[in-house]
Amino acid sequence: MTPRPLFAAIASLALPAVASAQVQLSEIRVGQPGLDTQEYVELRAQPGTSLAGLTLVVIGDGEGQSAPAQNGFIEEAVALSGSVGSSRHFVLAEATFTLTLVDLVRPLNFEDPDNVTFLLVSGFSGSVGQSLDTNFDGTLDVTPWASVIDSVAIVSTQSPNGTTSDFVYSGTRVGPDGATSPSYVWRCSNTGAWTVGAPDLSVAGDTPGAENPTCSASGPVVRISEIRTDMPGGTDPNEYFELQGPPGTVLNGYTYIVLGDAEPTNDGYVETVVSLDGVVIPPSGYLLVAEPTFNLGVTPDFVTAAGQLNFENSDNVTHMLVRGFTGALDNDLHTGTSCVLDSTPWTQVVDAVGIKSPDTTCIFADEYVGPDGTFAPGHIYRCSPDGEWELGAFTTEAGGDTPGAENRACSLGPPVECGDAAAGSCSQPRTTPYCSNSTCCTSVCTVDPTCCQVAWDADCVAQAAISCATGGTGCERGPVNISEVRLDMPSTDTHEFVEVTGPAGQALDVTIVIIGDGTVGSGVVERARSLVGITMPSDGTLLVGNPAVTPDVGNGGGTGGADLTTDWIENNDNITILLVRGWTGSVNADLDTNDDGTFDVTPWTEIVDSIAVLLSATTPPVGTEYAYGTNRIGPDGNVAPRHVWRCTDTGCWNIGLFDRILNAAAGNETPGTTNAGCGGGGNPCPADINGDGSVGGLDLTALLAGWGGSDAEADIDGDGTVGGLDLTALLAAWGNCP
Repeated sequence: MTPRPLFAAIASLALPAVASAQVQLSEIRVGQPGLDTQEYVELRAQPGTSLAGLTLVVIGDGEGQSAPAQNGFIEEAVALSGSVGSSRHFVLAEATFTLTLVDLVRPLNFEDPDNVTFLLVSGFSGSVGQSLDTNFDGTLDVTPWASVIDSVAIVSTQSPNGTTSDFVYSGTRVGPDGATSPSYVWRCSNTGAWTVGAPDLSVAGDTPGAENPTCSASGPVVRISEIRTDMPGGTDPNEYFELQGPPGTVLNGYTYIVLGDAEPTNDGYVETVVSLDGVVIPPSGYLLVAEPTFNLGVTPDFVTAAGQLNFENSDNVTHMLVRGFTGALDNDLHTGTSCVLDSTPWTQVVDAVGIKSPDTTCIFADEYVGPDGTFAPGHIYRCSPDGEWELGAFTTEAGGDTPGAENRACSLGPPVECGDAAAGSCSQPRTTPYCSNSTCCTSVCTVDPTCCQVAWDADCVAQAAISCATGGTGCERGPVNISEVRLDMPSTDTHEFVEVTGPAGQALDVTIVIIGDGTVGSGVVERARSLVGITMPSDGTLLVGNPAVTPDVGNGGGTGGADLTTDWIENNDNITILLVRGWTGSVNADLDTNDDGTFDVTPWTEIVDSIAVLLSATTPPVGTEYAYGTNRIGPDGNVAPRHVWRCTDTGCWNIGLFDRILNAAAGNETPGTTNAGCGGGGNPCPADINGDGSVGGLDLTALLAGWGGSDAEADIDGDGTVGGLDLTALLAAWGNCP
């Protein structure tokens, strides 16, 4: 296309840029911290395009002139020569320039910071120092050229007034950079839009002589790349988020927010706000934002205030990168039930992703990741180079975290950790870490961390024989037995209970005894509730619990007195619940006087049934007291199970969900009524091995862990052996249970 002539008769305050010109301005650096040794201008055109007859003209203020007479003076005029090479780029720079090879070396002395206008013109006939805006009104009165090929103004304010900020003479303007004019600007290679880069060369990502980064319709392509919200332990020191974008992109106007819930059930609340004004994408293209406690071996690019992230990790949340945010922390943006935000206090959503748990609260993004079993994912990332979101590992040791660097390759798949079927048998040594039984793997790695960091070697196999030997759950039971327990729940524990089953109409002669810790250590009686003389209801289930549950009988407190309305059963610790006959003991009695995991005092005539709910399955336990008996279940990830229930047909124990409402919806929490079956008695969903209401990865892991054996839970078809037919049945039932 022939360059459009600029007619002096056009009554305009500024000259329009010619976006379709044969030669374009592409990248400009006018300054840097310290001495300005790297000033340059990059032009872009088709290979072989001649630059003869073109001149770079820079218009700024006049030396020694007072406002408004300083406006419209030619500060630089560089006659161009040569032609554009095969790279499609032509670099004009001063002799001190070292960033790349230079096509044309000329003295440059660009003004920085200040409002300046860069013009690429043909037929130039003016001179440096010449005044072009003779009446100082922001319109050029003198135009000593035949045509303007391209132009851009670098500004400290979008509305120069000619007095406190010099007039500029191009309709294309870039800046400001905070409260000043940019030192470096570049043009998006796909959209042609100009954007502000960083003044510091060490982070700016200058690309003189090469293709510039691409941009979205509204600016550089910046996206959320990696998020860690949770990890083993209770303090979460290594929460972070990572953004990916063109190096040097200045994130003025960008804000990172997280939408979650507020107690008790609302969602769409602004839980996290991090302003990114002044933050710059580093040379790696990956910006790491973390709290001061971050210690994963790399230095964050931007450190937030202490506690500013504090990401929620137990519910559905939406992480968003937005521009023009005008909201505030704790704003409620969703007052209805449609999962559509009622208020959007931003001008643009740049990127968004949801982190999903088994919760049912709203997610306000088209993409989401999770759940991770019965939990919200602790880590998610976009795999490289496809950019698809992947579920990361709960532990940082699994190798999926790459904060501040290129993400894990898509071809590798998600990282393997404890409980993954791909990890391999706990009884076979190998050169890779982890094993496929989640409980056993966690137990072993608590004792020997190298088993989850380096390799599952012979020492790990030997430790598994010790730590995991009693880590399973017995399925044997008598006519009267414990069938279901709720120990913990979100918010206040108002629905704790123990359910006992037995022959309808039978007068009971048993006592519930809860063993935990005390000031003297393991084996301390925390609660004792006598059921002697109580008649089993007609449905064969006796519900013992808090008044809020509407139980058949209350829990009797710790001594048989007034019922406890909260905290009847200790949670997140090793707890043993016994059903005994002939109880003669008392609350606070120490039954394991030497704390070795064996009862020294047995104030009963018979243990009828028991279930130990575990935080630590190792022997000896780590960070908690001993548990007792052969029926054991847990841990559930890095916590003790909050709900456990027994299959009516097989008698085996299962882990339920933390959220009692979701658990009830899945059919697994049935206080006071008959539990579900698990494969031996017409269970409608026998492939749901872990009893969470759906058939998925955790069930597959359990099936593979029991492969070749006779585990009743994993033996879906009931033929006595866990094998191919069970796998076929599981895959056919994949998804939510009916």
